[in-house]
Amino acid sequence: MAAVLTLLMTGAIWLSVVFGIFAFVFLGIGLVASLNDGALQVPGAQAISEVSALDFAFVLVGLAIVLPGVVYVCLQLRRILSTLAEGDPFVPENAGRLSMIAIALAVMEVASMLLVISMRLFAAPGETVARPALSINLVVWAAVAALLVLSQVFREGTRLREEEKMTI
Repeated sequence: MAAVLTLLMTGAIWLSVVFGIFAFVFLGIGLVASLNDGALQVPGAQAISEVSALDFAFVLVGLAIVLPGVVYVCLQLRRILSTLAEGDPFVPENAGRLSMIAIALAVMEVASMLLVISMRLFAAPGETVARPALSINLVVWAAVAALLVLSQVFREGTRLREEEKMTI
């Protein structure tokens, strides 16, 4: 089971990277087109954009925050799964990995909230493009809390196991 999950994490990492590259390329083209009065012509291609450059910039910033975070979380999960595949998941490093996953999720959520606030602040008066509403994602914050609790459980479990090894 650990091998299958490791394979899924590796697939998620590669999908995130490939999606990120394509998204950055297409959004970059859209950004250049929107900066060029809504049109861009290059040999063999033409891009027309009715979206403002600011909107493209916000989406690019959002991708720059989320995609590396997703890759980082998947890498940490893959490292945890590798210890499971070796037969010993209760190692001190996994407690730290769970804490780092929690911190990464919290940072991504705070950054997305700040991005939404920025988008709403920079919206032009009377702009027809709808801006996302600021909301608190309780599921993400519950996951952060659960991961922090699990990291403490792992720390205590490894400490107790080390103490047990010392007793005769």
